[in-house]
Amino acid sequence: VIVPPAYVFRQSGGLVALGSDQASGNNCNNIFNQMKLTALFNKIKYKDPTVMPAWVVLRMATIEGAQAIGLGDQVGSLEVGKRADLILVNLAELNLMPVLEMPIRNIVPNLVYAATGREVAFVMVDGKVLVRDGKILTADEAAVREEAQAQATEIARRVVADPVHQGMALLEPMARGML
Repeated sequence: VIVPPAYVFRQSGGLVALGSDQASGNNCNNIFNQMKLTALFNKIKYKDPTVMPAWVVLRMATIEGAQAIGLGDQVGSLEVGKRADLILVNLAELNLMPVLEMPIRNIVPNLVYAATGREVAFVMVDGKVLVRDGKILTADEAAVREEAQAQATEIARRVVADPVHQGMALLEPMARGML
């Protein structure tokens, strides 16, 4: 497994941000998954369970992510004067249980290691509520899903038909669902 040197980079004073928009990577597009993989892969790589603790990885996905793209003064944390971008997570979901506050707090580790994204109950972006009770309010979810599937199918058809991609080593295993 190739693990980017995020730990060493961060230890050297670098700013590390996590993102979830690269479908050609793990095809997940889920920031919760990215947090979990970042924490676990670094622990494995460095053979040290204290490397990349959950709170550090959460910062990389929020505060440090915003700073890395030059928006740290606008988003990334809840502060007066910043945009009201936030999510509320239902901590009562079984995969996030138990929730402990004393003698140990496990909310952040639960989010980083156990959340899938399906627990997100509320989303606000720049003060506008987009999701309430887990339901998208601003779009027809079924129509978006249908359009996304149609577009993905068309893109895949074009890639396979494009002479530039003929003989590409990855196409055959991808066509068989092996990657």
